[in-house]
Amino acid sequence: MKTSRYPLPLLAAVFALQGVACGDATPEETLTSASDELTDVKQSRVKRQSIGNCWIYATASWAESLNKSARKSGEMNMSESYWTYWHWFDQISAGWLSSGELSTGGDFETSSDIIRRYGVVTEGDFVYGEASIEMSARQKEALAVVNESLKTGALKDLTARRDRALVRRELDRAWRLTPSVKKRLDTAFGPDVSRTIGSGATLAGTRIASPDTIPAKLIDPATKEPVTKTLADAIGSGSSAFRWREAYYPRDAAGRRDLLKRVQRAMHDRQPVIMSWFVDFNSLDNQGRFAAPPTTPGHQGGHMVVVEDYQINDVPGFGTLPAGVLETRPAALEAALSSEASIEFIRVKNSWGSFRPDRQFVLPGYHDLYLKYLNGPVKKCAERPDGTPDTTRCSDHVPLWDVVLPAGY
Repeated sequence: MKTSRYPLPLLAAVFALQGVACGDATPEETLTSASDELTDVKQSRVKRQSIGNCWIYATASWAESLNKSARKSGEMNMSESYWTYWHWFDQISAGWLSSGELSTGGDFETSSDIIRRYGVVTEGDFVYGEASIEMSARQKEALAVVNESLKTGALKDLTARRDRALVRRELDRAWRLTPSVKKRLDTAFGPDVSRTIGSGATLAGTRIASPDTIPAKLIDPATKEPVTKTLADAIGSGSSAFRWREAYYPRDAAGRRDLLKRVQRAMHDRQPVIMSWFVDFNSLDNQGRFAAPPTTPGHQGGHMVVVEDYQINDVPGFGTLPAGVLETRPAALEAALSSEASIEFIRVKNSWGSFRPDRQFVLPGYHDLYLKYLNGPVKKCAERPDGTPDTTRCSDHVPLWDVVLPAGY
């Protein structure tokens, strides 16, 4: 059910957690979308992660969606590689490494903090050659180079890792940053990252945008009406009135339905809710659906996505409201929030690419997560050294972990 509480004329003018392992002359790079704005949410294009940083891709999809709703045309292609660079810098320089290698996992709060301190750049302004491609090869290459430096190279010693300028140089080398990009980072934050946004950073002329300069279409929690604010308002800090927050999936049926109602209300208002969940690929069928817990555990892991749509049954007076069909009837939208109604599945925008021979989709880049799967339980198993699940060491697990909701929901 495509949902909106706004009438069609306005609609035409104006939508995935726990730590999870998922040209210099152009000031802003934009992409156009082929989606029909009368029947679809304001999603940005689908991308494909090459390492376990799905949480950064989900945050980028979320931020791009909020920004896309606030602009007249096109979309901003925010650089996941840029935020990944800073995630690695923070891990190394702050001594957060729990092993001899980088962790690629994280969550919404981590990505929000990175955006607050280091801002936003477009992909072409960080890794120029990846401005318009679906999957970043540079991320995977850089990860291998940095891990080798941590193991046997310049960053193998703890003392070296505390040298912030050295960490920067090693990261610049691993990412193969151009001299102009390195100069912009030096100008903005200093060669040793002695400055960040809010603490003396110099962004003028660097093509790095502070989040308080990125427009975002949000819902005013007081008036319940759409307003144009900024990405800084959405990621918030402290008691920010517009700050999005995590909400964990309850254990009891009534609590779960109440949380899903909050998700529905946000979707009705075209807000791109983020969802964190546990993936078992043995549940993925040939139609791109995670329909039910698998009989035998398969490849597993945490994942983070952005919610796109849902299908709901037993809606009083309306029966089933199907996914993929724009619903603007106020009575139907209100009835869909009843306790008697039952969500059949939630459609999500993924970071697994738009087409690949080894993975199926319900739409290019999208999957359907059935409540029968999300409620579980599934078997969460220990991992063998080769990455396969040890089916002799498993425990019951509820796949749906949490969602990130706008203020007031």
